[in-house]
Amino acid sequence: MNYTKLFRINIALVLGVLCLQIHVFAQNADGLINQLKEFPEVVSVQKIENNPFFKESYEIYIEQFLNHKNPSEGKFRQRVILSDYNRYSPVVFVAEGYDAEYAMKPSYINELSKILEANQLVVEHRFFGKSVPEGKNWGYLTMQSASDDLHRIQRIFKRLYNNQNKWIVTGISKGGTNTLAYKAFYPDDADIWVPYVGPVNFAVEDGRHEKFLKAVGSQTCREKLLQFQRSILTQREAIQPLFDSLVKARNYSFRIPPEQVLDYCVLEYSFAFWQWGTNCAAIPADSTPIRVQLNHLVEVCSPDYFSNEGTAPMQSFFIQAAKEMGYYGYDVKALKPLLKIKDAEGYLSEIFIPEGLAFKFDKKTSKFIEKTVNANGKHVLMIYGETDPWSASGFNLKNPKSGAVKMVIPKASHRVRIENMPLAEKAQVYMLLETWLNED
Repeated sequence: MNYTKLFRINIALVLGVLCLQIHVFAQNADGLINQLKEFPEVVSVQKIENNPFFKESYEIYIEQFLNHKNPSEGKFRQRVILSDYNRYSPVVFVAEGYDAEYAMKPSYINELSKILEANQLVVEHRFFGKSVPEGKNWGYLTMQSASDDLHRIQRIFKRLYNNQNKWIVTGISKGGTNTLAYKAFYPDDADIWVPYVGPVNFAVEDGRHEKFLKAVGSQTCREKLLQFQRSILTQREAIQPLFDSLVKARNYSFRIPPEQVLDYCVLEYSFAFWQWGTNCAAIPADSTPIRVQLNHLVEVCSPDYFSNEGTAPMQSFFIQAAKEMGYYGYDVKALKPLLKIKDAEGYLSEIFIPEGLAFKFDKKTSKFIEKTVNANGKHVLMIYGETDPWSASGFNLKNPKSGAVKMVIPKASHRVRIENMPLAEKAQVYMLLETWLNED
């Protein structure tokens, strides 16, 4: 297929309109579900309501190996959501980093599926959502095992979408890291790789994020942000009771005292502020009523992030962070005289890791990803946001001859997507995709 048809960009691009064309082929719906049921690895197939863009969608459970190197160690059921557009079209292969429940909604469509007029295959990450092995042996939760899962699933679904179809792997945030890991372990499994905002950390508290937060945005905004943090803490006597009432009303419980929870919300505020692209004008002035200041704080950094109720669904994520994916730390220096905590070092274990569990961090896989993708980054398009703190630990593209392209979108946050890019960057993405899709 000549994929140039997908990218016929006419003069209307100047007005922000992109015209994409592709042929549509008929397909027998009953034939697809019957084929899926015949796959020996498939243990369950259920038709679900599809987005109107697609012909049909299915929730599928695959019998997956706990350890692909030694299948005798056991199996678990892994959820896959398939949305079929056309048997001859590309496949957008979503390497989800978390729960994939969102993909069950008929409103969901990955932007690359729409851009490429493609089939869509979303893989829920092991140990998340409905893909949790019995017993939760955390030794089976690794970046390599997740890549092994993707490799096996890709081989299964190539029976439907074979070598005629171009495969595009993508993922967002942890899914972006998952995409980079998959490229490192199985570089020939796909034609194009599009990781969004995927960090590659080298320590539990990587260290680069704190430096990033001291330089991001304008000095005026950073000073306003710091002053707001100080304002909350200097008014602790009045704010703490309001804060405690709020968390009680929401039925949150914590492993640390409530005054420390407030400390951590204030520390997290700067990271969350920039990560999600909060407008500097939204930061309340010191003269603003304390209830308004508190409402703003919890809107940007809700205390449920540190609560037992909030961390429970994310337990697997924090364990991966402690084991090999890494995370970020907090620089307390500017606020230390106002804090109840002495230091924030080791907060991941103190707040998020289940009591009785301890992990030694291993940066080996992150180093492998960095080395391998720098050696062979063919058809990898990395997308980051300029103001997103996760960009501080974004992939370090050292080799200009790797074949990879790294785009840092001006003024963009963790929410950066192709659809919300400035026109020039969006056009660059379309041209790259067109070029790569037409290569053998």
